[in-house]
Amino acid sequence: MRLEGQRVEGPQLSIVIPVYDNWWLTARCLRALEALRNDTLPFETIVVDNASGDETPRSIAAFPWVRYLRHERNLNFAGACNAGARIARAQITLLLNNDAYPLGDALTPLVAAFERDDVSIAGGALFFEDDVTQAAGLVLLPNLHWHYYCRNLPPTLDTVNEPRDTLAVSGAAMALRTSWFVENGGFDESFVNGFEDVDLCLRAREQGRAIAYVPAARFAHYEAASAGRFAREAENERRFYARWSEAMRPLPKTVRGDVGAIAVQKARDENPLLQAARTDLEDALRAFGHPIVRNAIAPWQRLDPRFRRAASLSWFDGDAPEPGIAIDRRDNEIPAIRMRGAVELEVPWLPCAAAQRVARFGLRRSA
Repeated sequence: MRLEGQRVEGPQLSIVIPVYDNWWLTARCLRALEALRNDTLPFETIVVDNASGDETPRSIAAFPWVRYLRHERNLNFAGACNAGARIARAQITLLLNNDAYPLGDALTPLVAAFERDDVSIAGGALFFEDDVTQAAGLVLLPNLHWHYYCRNLPPTLDTVNEPRDTLAVSGAAMALRTSWFVENGGFDESFVNGFEDVDLCLRAREQGRAIAYVPAARFAHYEAASAGRFAREAENERRFYARWSEAMRPLPKTVRGDVGAIAVQKARDENPLLQAARTDLEDALRAFGHPIVRNAIAPWQRLDPRFRRAASLSWFDGDAPEPGIAIDRRDNEIPAIRMRGAVELEVPWLPCAAAQRVARFGLRRSA
């Protein structure tokens, strides 16, 4: 293990960035932090390298203000975060993915959340790079699965912008009281790149500690760009639910998002193929109560290899049409799932033939 770089005196925040290859992501994250160095509270940055085989070891010298900790083997996300926190010099540590970066001064409000003595963990608002909300904290669904709150919704919603205590926050940008984190063993390293964050949040709750959602701390997150994100997901899930299933049952559950329950109108000439796609879409909509299609495109991917995981949102700036949701066709033959008066979700990954079929759907929001 090798430690290099300048030691910063008296930081108010230690930022720990675990990395494995993908130098271009790390460099982008560091450039965003570098731009803040004179415009926010004093912070130190610790890059923990899990034995990267790319240009990371030699390119890190371009950022001499960074403390660089290199391991000779991959300790995964949890191990790297734990190692960085153990050498952190500030009372507050921010664990930051290298595929994320702050939008403006996200650091000051995040540190301010710890003025409350009962707060051990705090997380900011995460956004996709087109400014659509990725996560406003995490919520628990009735089936005991975790979900990003307000995912794919506009950043102007009150629920995105109201500070509150929450059940959990994402490990992509998770701030911690350093002493508490280290004294409690940090992340459980038996989890491999998944579930470490919610496991830690539940451990904090068991101790009566608070978890704060801080909307003024805004981060962009290039979701799942880091290497190995889902390699051990099934194993992680089994371990997590074996440990926490009973403890989660009494926790508050979220049934709907902010847009209300959705009913799907069946197409008149629906064929078996379209029925299967509609059923999967209904299940995804019903699971959270608003149009999350990023996780609902599996049937369309089976129909056509050109399907890809992509979607973007926009919303109405002027007078909104009547309330409701509809899938319709545009002049350019690209269909959209539209929440009239709230959000408009473009679905560019539908090929033309499928677009013509899916365009016959009508989605209506229930009263």
